Amino acid sequence: MEEDMYYGDGLSDIGDLGDIDEDLLRAYLDGDEVSPEIEELLKAYGQEAPEALSRVTVKELWENCLSPTFFQTVENLLPLFLLCFVFKLICSFSKSGSDDQDIPPWLIHLSSLMFGLLALHMFFQRNLFYLLLCSILAFAVLVITNWRNRDYCGLSLSVFIIVYLIACEFLMDKTVWHSIRGAQIILSMKIIGLAFDLSTGVMIEFPSVFAFFGYNFCVGTVIFGPWISFSEYKHILSQHKRPMKVFWVLKVLFSLICALLCVVCSTCLVHWLILDTNFKWIVAYRDAQSFRFSHYFVSFLSEVTVILCGLGATHLNDDVRWDLRVSKPYHIEVPRSLVEVVTNWNIPMHTWLKNYVFKSARPLGNFAAIFLTYVASALLHGLNFQLAAVLLSLGVYTYVEYVFRNKLSVIFDACIKARRCKEGCGHAYKYSHPYVITANLLFGSVAVFHLAYLGLMFDHSSSEESGYSMEHTLSKWSSLNYLSHWVILGTFLFHVII
Repeated sequence: MEEDMYYGDGLSDIGDLGDIDEDLLRAYLDGDEVSPEIEELLKAYGQEAPEALSRVTVKELWENCLSPTFFQTVENLLPLFLLCFVFKLICSFSKSGSDDQDIPPWLIHLSSLMFGLLALHMFFQRNLFYLLLCSILAFAVLVITNWRNRDYCGLSLSVFIIVYLIACEFLMDKTVWHSIRGAQIILSMKIIGLAFDLSTGVMIEFPSVFAFFGYNFCVGTVIFGPWISFSEYKHILSQHKRPMKVFWVLKVLFSLICALLCVVCSTCLVHWLILDTNFKWIVAYRDAQSFRFSHYFVSFLSEVTVILCGLGATHLNDDVRWDLRVSKPYHIEVPRSLVEVVTNWNIPMHTWLKNYVFKSARPLGNFAAIFLTYVASALLHGLNFQLAAVLLSLGVYTYVEYVFRNKLSVIFDACIKARRCKEGCGHAYKYSHPYVITANLLFGSVAVFHLAYLGLMFDHSSSEESGYSMEHTLSKWSSLNYLSHWVILGTFLFHVII
């Protein structure tokens, strides 16, 4: 139904090709790579490319895409929301450290584990076994390492997770592994973060088996994230200090509305506004933006689930603030720099990478620390050429932008660094100066250009379910003549010259 909305009458104009031929052309229109057979088929019917797609009416858009997407999304997510809410109600009976504690902590952690496994079964069915196996093996490694030498907990668990992820890449079915990859990333971050906290002394007490598995499979974070630290997770034991007041409800509703708006934008509106007949760079921007809005959808959705569980708040004296932010779309869609994009893309993951990777690698130098941070991110995402290529490219891009703009800020004594200057900086030309505004807008436009190029290959082709191949990535960048990479190379050379 949704496909017909985008295809319009393009297929009927090509002629009576039969069922098989029509399927081939539909695959072509989906954005799949064009095989020589399809090209010969099109030429045989006197067609070099499918006819231009026409924009459907607003009524058809609503009936064929907006309405189904909205209601199906709500229908699929309601059971997860209900699990999170019921779990918070159960946790509300626990009053850690008080005399009238009704439920022991181990039972709360066990409830967290059970509700999380139920949520995993709803989304992944029997494939949750791979996540459970990872957690069981990780706990065994953690216990042994802590017994022998606690200082090596972080290193040993990092090695274990990398080995486990690589094994899954080669031993598991590609489609199955791709479907659980997101949940596995969150689980891996939790395990490694907890292990490093033990190594560095941030955590003194070794977690019980119930606390470890309750943390790993907390229903509010097990599907969509976000990553939360073990210390934040332990607030489930003091939910009486985080009551369900007006601001809690407002935060849940705000994040839910934003999530639903993002999913309809990603699925329907972006492709309706920008058709395939536009200039290739406009189409590239559209495909990249569609991918970005799907990421915003997951980010806002993760805010909903974690806050429904009663987590994701900060305390200022006796004041509870439900101020969790997973992503900041405005700073990505209208960026000041690529550095700002990376920082605001996934804030909890950025915090995790900064605390557990970047700071550890900082003695090796800025470039090495940045590069190793993106390598760690790529490894967490699995052995996928496309993700690795994008992440490593982004690492090089942000470094070049950072050093180039820092040098320009010194030369021109202006606030044009990749990172926003703090109040009272020593630059002669502040943000309000017309030249500074123009320069920052120019750099922001270049960042948008790079984002369109890097996000182009995250389309809705048939490779999406099993992971994109190297050929898919290179073909997409080749269609744009690798222009973004050439621009960043030229930027670096210019930086060296000046």
